[in-house]
Amino acid sequence: MPRSSPRNLLPIVAAYLPVPIIGAALSAIWDVGATPEGDAGDMFLRGSALTPPLFLPVVLLAGAALARQPGAGGRVGAGLVTVVAVAFAAGSTANLPNDLAASAGTPAALTVGLAAIHFTLSIALLYNAVPRFRGRTAAHAHATPA
Repeated sequence: MPRSSPRNLLPIVAAYLPVPIIGAALSAIWDVGATPEGDAGDMFLRGSALTPPLFLPVVLLAGAALARQPGAGGRVGAGLVTVVAVAFAAGSTANLPNDLAASAGTPAALTVGLAAIHFTLSIALLYNAVPRFRGRTAAHAHATPA
């Protein structure tokens, strides 16, 4: 099993970034919003059925970069990643029925697939961010008590 490390966060986030970009493009093309009454303009602050709120990937990228730093800055970065990961997990599960309604007329498998990607991403982010957020590093976690 791979080791948890805040150094893993940036590559995970970099691999994820095409997902919200493509989701935003599809939201604009199909005019999909956050609700059935919404439109593509929702994607910036509320998100759409096909993309999270677009400020969240920016926060996620900044948090992942900051989490690599030693000390309090790294803990703050890991905390940002943790908050976004929890938001992605909640949005991909609890909000799925609304997302399916909001994306009517688009492939339902796309909406469900995006929810699965966000839930899986959340797990990977939490696995690598929470130990750093709690102040535990790999070296600290394996140290023997004196």
